[in-house]
Amino acid sequence: MTGKLAAAFVLALLGAAASAQSVDDRPWLLPDPIIVIDPYAGNAVNWKAVKTDPHVKAVIHRALYGMRPDARYRERAVEARRQGLLYGIYLLGLPGDPIAQADALVEAGKAINARFLALDIENLDPKRSMTIPDALRFLHRVQARTGHYATLYVNYSTYRHISDRYAANPLLRRTPLWIARFRPTHGMTDHRIWPRYTLWQFSSEINCRPGASCLYRVPGTQADMDVNVFNGDAAALRAAFE
Repeated sequence: MTGKLAAAFVLALLGAAASAQSVDDRPWLLPDPIIVIDPYAGNAVNWKAVKTDPHVKAVIHRALYGMRPDARYRERAVEARRQGLLYGIYLLGLPGDPIAQADALVEAGKAINARFLALDIENLDPKRSMTIPDALRFLHRVQARTGHYATLYVNYSTYRHISDRYAANPLLRRTPLWIARFRPTHGMTDHRIWPRYTLWQFSSEINCRPGASCLYRVPGTQADMDVNVFNGDAAALRAAFE
């Protein structure tokens, strides 16, 4: 094979590999993905190093663990914005009063001028996590107070549970979906509520270990950092955060 033919063959292979990527299949490998990290106080972050990755555009920091504030979300709002990153916050929903938790998140957002708000439902155990009926009360409260719909973070099992039992719910149909799925594809086959995801968390300590080959590593962070891809363009991302 001549040099020119070999080069053409390699380029063709690279093109075929790139074309295999889509918003539903390893979108973090697309030529220009929009990457979002979602740390909490326990995650180490070097913000200047994070900014060296041109694909990282936004941060969604944990602001509250139920009613308990995260120790670093305020200072990190300043640090992240200093690097030109968009900044939002989330609350990890716990058993208890969902209205009080919603109000706490709204007030936390006001305190740092964060428009993007999210509710994290970690599992379906009512002893460990906010229930789905209470999550609906939470989401309604945030919308009533801010005029915007908070984003809902769920794992795949919870996504399936909600899709099976709440398909006719009008509030959920307006609620952006943030799905956690640590595989090359997200597996969203039920589109009755959500035709598409808004954010997909694809990497965390669950599938990324120190020294291992991970799906995506953000400079300035460690293997335990939660890494997400945004399903949209830069204008859509900015509209969600500003």
